[in-house]
Amino acid sequence: MTRSRINGNFIDKTFTIVANILLRIIPTTSGEKEAFTYYRDGAI
Repeated sequence: MTRSRINGNFIDKTFTIVANILLRIIPTTSGEKEAFTYYRDGAI
């Protein structure tokens, strides 16, 4: 496995964890949370 692939997996995992935390912390409407969830899933 190449080094860039290992780093990519680490970055993907980190992004997912941070996105989940932000989704819980930031006061948003349910529609905004759903839109962010779709964006997050698409970005991964």
